[in-house]
Amino acid sequence: MTRPSVAVRDAVPDDLPDLLAMWDELCDLGGRVERTTPSSSEDGVLDRLRSVSDDPDSRMLVATIDGDTAGMVLLTRSSYAPLFDQTAVHVHYLHVRDGFRRRGVGHALLAAAVAMADEVGAEQVLTSVLPHLRETQRFYARLGFGPVMVRRSVPVSMLRRRLAGEARPSQADNVLARRRTLRRVRAAVARVSD
Repeated sequence: MTRPSVAVRDAVPDDLPDLLAMWDELCDLGGRVERTTPSSSEDGVLDRLRSVSDDPDSRMLVATIDGDTAGMVLLTRSSYAPLFDQTAVHVHYLHVRDGFRRRGVGHALLAAAVAMADEVGAEQVLTSVLPHLRETQRFYARLGFGPVMVRRSVPVSMLRRRLAGEARPSQADNVLARRRTLRRVRAAVARVSD
């Protein structure tokens, strides 16, 4: 039995229902982390799809197998990182739907990233992966992706509170302080006993 061929093409407005469904699937995979991100409305996704199609440095792609939408990816061209001169292609939201995994969809979408890198003269392809998605981490590692940095996120309201300084330590802070004190006492007792 031959493997069905994967076709990769630019997303069009008719892909909107599939894009929204895949975005929801991505949010479900993200778990607790993604629940804090705002949900996307159909109009909002359509507006972003239009702005991506008008931006020469961005491409929203879908992968299909036998006419069925199997995956998606957003590719952008920008600097490797702020203050770097080197150009890179950034892979965002690469997602392969259940039922289409292990059929070459992810490889085909990343091949499109390589093609874009060749077009724009980029020497690097970057992506971000949620830390708890082990299988996704392994997928990228098998293809040669290595860790570059850890990105962290915080809601503005929480950061504002933390920067202002909370009036009193939290219960977790108290428990941690007690544990540290107990460890120091136990270590001192053990030294005296020896």
